[in-house]
Amino acid sequence: MKPVLGFIGLGTMGLPMSGHLARAGYRVLGYDPSASALSAAVEQGITACADAAVVGQGAQIVFTCLPSQKVVRATVDALLGTLQPGGAIVDCSTISPQLAGELEQDAARHDIGFLDAPLSGAGAGAQAATLGIMVGGEAALFERAQPLLALMGKHIFHLGPAGSGQTAKLCQNLILVSTLSGVMESIALGRAVGIEPQRLLEVMDTCLAPTRVMEVLVKPKFDGRAPFDHSTDGLTMICKDITLVRELAERVGVHLPVGSRIQSLYAQAVEKGHGRKDLLAWYELIEQGVFEAG
Repeated sequence: MKPVLGFIGLGTMGLPMSGHLARAGYRVLGYDPSASALSAAVEQGITACADAAVVGQGAQIVFTCLPSQKVVRATVDALLGTLQPGGAIVDCSTISPQLAGELEQDAARHDIGFLDAPLSGAGAGAQAATLGIMVGGEAALFERAQPLLALMGKHIFHLGPAGSGQTAKLCQNLILVSTLSGVMESIALGRAVGIEPQRLLEVMDTCLAPTRVMEVLVKPKFDGRAPFDHSTDGLTMICKDITLVRELAERVGVHLPVGSRIQSLYAQAVEKGHGRKDLLAWYELIEQGVFEAG
């Protein structure tokens, strides 16, 4: 018999992911504080629940995909109060490796398994079930969850004990943000001398510069396929992620001269009220002179 699944956090990533599970024939109990998100999930076959604790009462394996460490902590605490022993939590949020380890220990005291399983591939990857999923936790629990993860992702890696998935995700985010910042600054520089972004991107395609970041994230913004959306907390979310990178580096004694500078710039942008802007609005902030020189 298939286990009953739970999914908490039904936003850009969680909504399509939970839908893949439901279409595979699983009963999925869902919760999101947004009524509109919950309604959209119901349309995909998800059973709506009043809160996270209710999800835990009825599910054997619960996936979470949440926006902050504080929300992850509170949600896991609620689940540990209602999940039956032998159940499992698979957290697909981006949190610190240290918190992932703490959550695994807390879950173990309730005889509940815990995996950290952060994602790569953005909303498009969630829709197409082609996500990269980086997993940390016990090998036996990974084997139990792997068939479910395979319904939502294409590239699934078990990287070691709890926190390993988050470490890999943060390393990936360092590359992502560094690359994206460079591309956006190049666009601002090109525009300053009269070269339009689309034309500059055509040139970059013919040299060593092309990256998946350009193909998946940048080009759709400038060719009209994906309009800029300044209501998504894009810069706030990426600032959160790159801050976790910096904190991890400081904890393990690795100095990141480029990464630390980029993190300080993103923090500056958020502090100045630009956190709601689209992730790729970086070039606009450059043009507006938002950042202090130095």
